[in-house]
Amino acid sequence: MSSSSEEMRKRLERVKTNFNEELGKNIDSKVCVFQVPKSLSSPKPEAYTPQLVGLGPYHHLQPQLMEMERVKLDVVKKILKEFRPMSFAELENLLGQLNPYVSACYHKFLDVEGDMLSWIMTVDALFLFDLLCRHRIGKEALKSPSFLPGLADQAGKKLAEDAILRDVMMLENQIPIFFVMKMLTAGCYPLEVPERKDIVEGLLPLMLEGFCIALSPLKETIKYPDPEKPDPKKALKRAHLLDLLYSMVVKRDDEFKIDIPPDIINIEYKSRLDVLDVEASCALDADKELAVIFSLGEVAQTLVTGGQVLPGLTDLYSRLKSFIDSSRSEAPAEEKSLIPTASSLAKAGIKFSTTHFIEDIKFEEKTRTFQLPAIKLGINSEVVIRNLVAYEAMSISHPLVFARFMELMDGLIDTPDDVKLLKKQGIVTGHLEDDEVTKLFNGLSNSIEVNGDCELDKTIKRVRESYNAAPNIKARKLIERYVSGAWKALAVVAIVLYFLFMALQTIARLTIVPASSIRQTNFDLASTQ
Repeated sequence: MSSSSEEMRKRLERVKTNFNEELGKNIDSKVCVFQVPKSLSSPKPEAYTPQLVGLGPYHHLQPQLMEMERVKLDVVKKILKEFRPMSFAELENLLGQLNPYVSACYHKFLDVEGDMLSWIMTVDALFLFDLLCRHRIGKEALKSPSFLPGLADQAGKKLAEDAILRDVMMLENQIPIFFVMKMLTAGCYPLEVPERKDIVEGLLPLMLEGFCIALSPLKETIKYPDPEKPDPKKALKRAHLLDLLYSMVVKRDDEFKIDIPPDIINIEYKSRLDVLDVEASCALDADKELAVIFSLGEVAQTLVTGGQVLPGLTDLYSRLKSFIDSSRSEAPAEEKSLIPTASSLAKAGIKFSTTHFIEDIKFEEKTRTFQLPAIKLGINSEVVIRNLVAYEAMSISHPLVFARFMELMDGLIDTPDDVKLLKKQGIVTGHLEDDEVTKLFNGLSNSIEVNGDCELDKTIKRVRESYNAAPNIKARKLIERYVSGAWKALAVVAIVLYFLFMALQTIARLTIVPASSIRQTNFDLASTQ
């Protein structure tokens, strides 16, 4: 048997094992992590494929990303020093119980063995958690993460940081939130249940939300939790970071739910023996004071006796909560895009103003004002936008609202002059230059093609109708129509006259005897006489 056939057989066996395990445990597929099809990724494949850090089974083992593996393991070792007395082997074995539920989240059957999958997920979840902590703790922590010196020199830290943030938001690079939550629950096992809940169900959602707010392409995001339906754990009910961000820019009522038996890393468990199957000699004395160290980057400090949280962790919780609260405070014939450009609309007397969310986009016909949400653009925005569009296309069955909004912005922005106008109205914000914004949206046109109607289409139609009804636009179209018609008629007449002239010239050549021929004939007659 050839080596390729043997490899195919082993791969099939692994797929069969995963399938039988899901079948035996009655696990329904909860696909939320997809491989982006070439039809979407071909215009700019590097926007969908990790360039520096691979997370999850799709990209963790990619050879071109192995430089980052050493960095990730250094981060894991640092966290594990603070996860005492739990070892990495204990944590990996514990989280390995989640393997079939993890596999159910990925679009293709994973052909990796169980121990390899648990290793990949544990390492990447710890790295992601550390990144979430550092990113949301404060600007200073973000500017100089301790792991970056191992990856780049001082001049390259910013580039490395941005590359990591882009990679983390790619669709193929997502880690299920439930896995991160279970990992954190296991790490907090020495705490009393109330304190453990404060961290897992209070702190973690704030970090997830804050991370998404920072990378959102919209200036304002939908509040999590919803003030009308308070649910502090709402962010934990999303599939992954990209799904959470999508839910913060497009209103939706659904939630991600995967049925994991309650006895697997349950937050209600109190002692180590409830969580880990260890020897009795390792059991903790309930009457003994515990001094357990738990790390949240470089900010979270220690957890002390009786499960009390020390000021470092409490301060982190309050700072993150304060940060979150303060952060929310048919086309004309000549137009090839969905809508005339912003400059064209302005020349037709249409004004622009800002609104909050995509669902709030509307056109006030009385005042001829087009209300759009403010977009916030930075160096990472194109990758985030492209992956949000890809995720929506792969997972959302209802109208593709976000993709339609991006198509609308692509239509409005054609030149830097359009960007200047929208910046003046507060609709385009961020530090990208005008030509960079133009290039960003013009580059999206090859990836976006939305079919089907949504409420946004009705608004776009009203804007186009108002544009076409403007007196100066009607006059221009009238002139263009008649001038164009006159030029077409003149062109036809010119062509007819040209061919008529050519025909007459040809007839003349055939019917009129040339003078030289007449002279030659007369000469011949004279010679014979």
